[in-house]
Amino acid sequence: MNLLANTKGVWFSGLVAGQLLLVPSLSYANSELFFEIRERAEQQENLNDKFYGANPKVGESSDSYLLSRIRIGLNHQFDDHWSGRVSLQDSRVFGWGFADADWSSAEFGGLVNDPQQDPLELGDTWLHYQDEFWETKIGRQSIAYGDQRVFGPGAWKNSGKWIWDAAKLRIKQDQNWLEAFYGKTKIHDPDEFSLTHRHGFTGSGLYGHYKLTPAWLIEPMVFTKFNDDSLSYQEKDQLNYGARVVYKDYGFKVDATALKQVGELTDNRGQNLDMDAYAYSLDATYRFSPQWMLGFTHAFASGDDKSTAANERFDGAYGAAAKYYGQMNVMAWSNLADYALIANYRPHRDWQIEAEYHQFYADQIDDAWKAYKSGLNAQSQHYGNEIDLIASYRYSKQLDLKLGLGVFMPGDAIKQAVDNAQANLTDDTAYSAFFQVQYKFKQGL
Repeated sequence: MNLLANTKGVWFSGLVAGQLLLVPSLSYANSELFFEIRERAEQQENLNDKFYGANPKVGESSDSYLLSRIRIGLNHQFDDHWSGRVSLQDSRVFGWGFADADWSSAEFGGLVNDPQQDPLELGDTWLHYQDEFWETKIGRQSIAYGDQRVFGPGAWKNSGKWIWDAAKLRIKQDQNWLEAFYGKTKIHDPDEFSLTHRHGFTGSGLYGHYKLTPAWLIEPMVFTKFNDDSLSYQEKDQLNYGARVVYKDYGFKVDATALKQVGELTDNRGQNLDMDAYAYSLDATYRFSPQWMLGFTHAFASGDDKSTAANERFDGAYGAAAKYYGQMNVMAWSNLADYALIANYRPHRDWQIEAEYHQFYADQIDDAWKAYKSGLNAQSQHYGNEIDLIASYRYSKQLDLKLGLGVFMPGDAIKQAVDNAQANLTDDTAYSAFFQVQYKFKQGL
């Protein structure tokens, strides 16, 4: 993206899905430089991103590494309605037990899609227009709605799991709005610059936000997830529809989401299957005081019943990573029943301590979990239990610190699979820890 001067003023230009956009401006005034650096040290014992236990097929079972992400860019306000951003992102991992080839994705025809490493890439780069009734954003961006369970940036992953080249149009009236979007998701290949590289999924849809009363909120949604570039297998042509409903009053908050998933899928044997999957979640919390909040959460996502001709495995949509289903990323919103107790304590406005206890079960134990594509050779549905503790401290407006500890205790399903001599699996207790420092800086020009 470039700033080009001509005789009539300044022009803001950008490449968005191969199109050149030009918007006039009168000056360089109202510009802001921003910089962000995030460094996170992680330690994993008896698990990694693909396998569980002390004997993984790829990666290390005991791994210490450093995740580094740097973002730098420029915001500019052209006038009362038009604004723009251009930025770069550099994400790297040092000391990780995986090679790039371990992230070759059959879903994308064998291309590497690395969740942690994507050096020197185009970051958020967009044009934005808004007035009282309309709002639109075109370019590279994240798409996040509601509680980010269905649509989230996946920012915990170092590369950012869901980065879009997209266009969004929002119609607004008071607190209510309806947004339409169309775009393609970025593939994270460390050796390819994304503007010359193939995208992953193509998505389009509608997402609404309607404040029914001061206490009640509903967010209906309908959207697609389409992969027409996969030349080997696992092509997807999905239609998703559902809604999020929120009630919040008197310290209580109940947040529920339900989603149905239909369409077609080409599996790893080259067979075309109808999709018939669903998922839901229910979060209920009560804030006793400004310091204390306690709650319960349940999330379910269907797994594939091998006795039927259709595929019932829920795909997970475009949801956030590490925000739900345990901090250790042992689980995802697919083939899962998660029951959890959560607590949040704020001893000071700059301090926050979070505690979670999860019990994880499979919907179908012989369906995919992590890199075990055929599931676990077990009778029990109980994967195991996880305990997480996370402490956050805001030192200043620019500097945030975060420390996390996690323990996963394998359940009967893992133990039975080990007794049945399942390869690349042990029933050792798993541990994880991280320490993160994040610094953000903004300066007007």
